[in-house]
Parts: sequence; structure tokens; C-alpha cells
Amino acid sequence: SRHFPERVDATNENALELVEWLQTRPEVASIWHPSRECRAFYEAVMCREDGFGGLISIELHGGERTAAAFYDALEISKGPSLGTNFSLVSPYTLLAHYRELDWAAERGAPRNLVRIWVGLEDPEDLEDRFTRAFAAIPQGLRKKG
Repeated sequence: SRHFPERVDATNENALELVEWLQTRPEVASIWHPSRECRAFYEAVMCREDGFGGLISIELHGGERTAAAFYDALEISKGPSLGTNFSLVSPYTLLAHYRELDWAAERGAPRNLVRIWVGLEDPEDLEDRFTRAFAAIPQGLRKKG
């Protein structure tokens, strides 16, 4: 693939910047990214020493209605793919475990999990898109921050 090493480096950097920004958001209940979860295990098997990948999963306070409002308002392409040049978002647990949502939740994959693949967009642009999507969450569903 053309310019693959450069794209991987940019994706790693963009995702890490987005993770750090998401940590500051009161709407976010949990973040799953190798830079935060099981980092030592991830570092033990890394092929390269300069990145944690572009895949992030988040859970928002407020459950499914909050996640749906956020997801619908997020101005990012929707889809379950990985590795594209552009960012994608999907309601992962609903797609992967639709007929076994309780089973998935018992194993740590909540119904309102939002999975994000971070592409090559400018991180500030992504933060602006996320800010607008957070603002679209109805007031009664927002976490008091």
C-alpha cells in the first residue's frame, strides 16, 4: 500500500491525541485504547515502538439513548471497517453482537459502545466534530461535568 508507514504513523499520532482529549470530556465514561488499557501487554507484542494504533472504543454516560444521539450527530463516516485513510465510527456491540447483547455486556462490551477508527484528518477537526456531537446529546441525558 502506498505511503503505508507514513499513514500508520499519522494514524497513531492522531488517535493518541484524540484519546488524550476524550479523557477530558465529562460525557465519556470509559475509553478503550492500548495506550490506556493493558499497555504492558500491548507493548510486549508491538511490531513497532512508536504507536498504539488508530482504534478507540468509548462508552458514554447515559446509556443507549445518549450513545445514539452522539452517534447520529457525529459528522464522521459510519461503518465497521479499519485501516481507511478517513475516520469511521460504528456502534460496535450492536453490530457484532445484536442477538446476544446481554451476553456481550456480561463480558465487558456494553450496548452503548462506540468504536472509532481514527484516520488522517487533522486532530483539531476531529475534536470539533466530537464537540458538536457531544452538544447534540439532549440536556437531560448529559453527564454533569
